[in-house]
Amino acid sequence: MKDFILKFKVNDYSMFNEFYKMTSKQVYFTALGVLKDHSLAEDILQDTYVTFLNNIDNVKENQNIYAYLTMIARNKSLNLLKENKRLVFDEDIMRNITYQTDKNQYSDVDQILSYLDSQEDREIIIYHVLLDYKFKDIAKIIKKPLGTVLWKYNKAMKYLKERIGEIYE
Repeated sequence: MKDFILKFKVNDYSMFNEFYKMTSKQVYFTALGVLKDHSLAEDILQDTYVTFLNNIDNVKENQNIYAYLTMIARNKSLNLLKENKRLVFDEDIMRNITYQTDKNQYSDVDQILSYLDSQEDREIIIYHVLLDYKFKDIAKIIKKPLGTVLWKYNKAMKYLKERIGEIYE
């Protein structure tokens, strides 16, 4: 990641496509987790990279770029919700994902996440399970103490296991 940042700082964007391929999944799922709308998530995805490149001089070489991009995407998504004063209904999070070539890959995840009432719980599950973020990074992104994130994650996972068990019995 350090090489990308150094090149971007001198306006060399020759490696941007590679950088985008490595990081866009996390940015997209972050926006989708908040907005629950495929087209809005794609808009936030693009806007996140514009903001990132416009502020590239503020990025430190050893900074966790995934967490930084995720924070930008999350904040932009939350701001969009506030601006529109829009109700985001608790609908299937990943039903219309066309991000992956295998469209059925996330259909079960979609159903499972729909059991959670809390948007924050869904975000924590998405960040940790789907995107493989560490809990300390999740805590920074959602601006909650690490203990709270761990508690919410464990509580949500326990609830999901119980619900899935009821359904398949």
